[in-house]
Amino acid sequence: MPDETLAVEFENVSLGEVAFLIIAVAIFIFSLMLAVGLLRKLTGTVTRVNSVLDKVDHEIGPILRNANATLDNVNASLVQVEGELEKVSSITGNAAHISSNVANITSLVVSAVGSPLVKAAAFGFGLRTAVKKRNEGYDEDQVRRMVEASRQSKRESKRAAKSRRRAAK
Repeated sequence: MPDETLAVEFENVSLGEVAFLIIAVAIFIFSLMLAVGLLRKLTGTVTRVNSVLDKVDHEIGPILRNANATLDNVNASLVQVEGELEKVSSITGNAAHISSNVANITSLVVSAVGSPLVKAAAFGFGLRTAVKKRNEGYDEDQVRRMVEASRQSKRESKRAAKSRRRAAK
């Protein structure tokens, strides 16, 4: 067996099978070339993405530092605003105290002066009402007399017109 060699015999292989085998090998080689081309494009894309990420990494540092500085300034401004709000709160408290004092003084003045004024106003109202009622009675009598005189003059003018018609006939 030492003289034995590995040999393939193609006795029962048809020409169609050989053609199919050649086509299969050609498709396999074409697939390999296509895969290599796609891998190269993918490698180029990954390289570009890495370069973009590197640029972003270099540029994001200053942006974050500026954002931190801005936040520090905003925090400092908020501390100042809090101090001002405390002052405004103190001023508002003082204004409320002054307002309550003015209300107390006003109620004292109203109670001291208001009672005589209310009495005088009530007297004036009563006097006005009495005069009005008295004048209403006078006015009603006067209106009745005027209506009666108007009726009488209408009656007389009708009588005069009738007598003229009779005289004209």
